[in-house]
Amino acid sequence: MAIPAVLAGCSKDPELPYDLEGTLHTFSVSVSKNTQYDLLLAAGTTDGDYHVRLDVPKYMGDYQSYFKEAQLLCVYTPVVGEVTSAIAAEGITSFPADVKIDMPALCAELGIPSPMIGDKMQFTANVIHKDGTVVPGWSPVMGFNHRAPTILSMPDGSKYNYCATFTAAAPLNEAHFAGGNTILCTESAGSDYEASYGADITRMASADIPAEIYGSDFTADDIIGLIITFNWYGWGYDEQMKVYINKKDYSVSIPDQVVGQTDENFYYYGTYPYLGEFRFTNANAELDTKTSKLYVTMNAAWIIELGTLSFGSDNYIFDFSQSL
Repeated sequence: MAIPAVLAGCSKDPELPYDLEGTLHTFSVSVSKNTQYDLLLAAGTTDGDYHVRLDVPKYMGDYQSYFKEAQLLCVYTPVVGEVTSAIAAEGITSFPADVKIDMPALCAELGIPSPMIGDKMQFTANVIHKDGTVVPGWSPVMGFNHRAPTILSMPDGSKYNYCATFTAAAPLNEAHFAGGNTILCTESAGSDYEASYGADITRMASADIPAEIYGSDFTADDIIGLIITFNWYGWGYDEQMKVYINKKDYSVSIPDQVVGQTDENFYYYGTYPYLGEFRFTNANAELDTKTSKLYVTMNAAWIIELGTLSFGSDNYIFDFSQSL
C-alpha cells in the first residue's frame, strides 16, 4: 500500500482505526500538457512537438530525502487492440520539469509505426525511491495511481492531474454541440441498472464561461460550454450539470458542482420533506470525437441537514450524435 506524503507521521497515532505500519511513504506527481506545443496527436505520422509538465503538489513533505528519480510512463490505448505501456523519459530528478516527448522513439518502444485515429496516449509518472522501490503511476492491474486525490492542489493553484492525455482524434463536429436539442443519456452504463432517457442541451454564451476553465492558455471562445439537464436516477428533479469542452485539444472539464436542490415538496421514502442539494464531484470525462459521445465517470451525493447520502461513483454516456 502506498500513501502520499500528506499523511506522513500518522502511523503511530493511536486514534487511527487502522494500522499504517508497513505502508509506503511516497508522494504524488502531477502531469499536464504544456499548452505552448501540440495538443493533439497527429494520426499516421510521428511528426509533432509534444511536451508535458511534471510538478509536485503542495504539502508533500521532504520527499527529496527518499526520492531518486521519476520516469515518464506512456499508457497507449489503441482504438483496436490491447493497452500497452512504455517509458517515454527517465532521469527526472527535479520539479517542475518540462519533458519533450520523442515520438519516433516512443512509437518504436510501443511497437507501432505511428498513432492512428482513435488512439490515445496518456502520460503519468513512476516514482523511484533511493532504495530502489518503484511506485508506478499505472499498472495493468490497478490502472492509474492517485486517480482522484481531491485533497491535492498545485503550488500555482492549478488542478492536479494524474495523467496528461493526447488523442489522435477525428475532427470535432461542433454542430452536434450547438444546444437547443435533446440527446440520449445513459446512466449506470454497463451495469444491471443501466437506463437511457432524454437529456436537454443548452449552449452557454462565451461570456458565461468561467475564467478558471480556460485559464491563461486559452480564451472563452476556445471553450464549448454546455448545460445538460436530465432527470437523474428518475427522482423527478431536473439536474443541471455544466460541462466544458476545449475545442483546441478536445479535453473535457466538469467541475465539482451543485446540480439541483430538493425543496419542501420532495419526499424520500416517507412523509418527511427533505431540503437539500445534489452534488456531482470528482468527474473524469472523455469525448470520442468520432462518435460525438461523451463518457463520464463521477461521484454523486445528496446533502441534507441530517447528513450526506453518497451514491458513490457511476458511469454515464451522453450521445450528442442523437437528437431525440
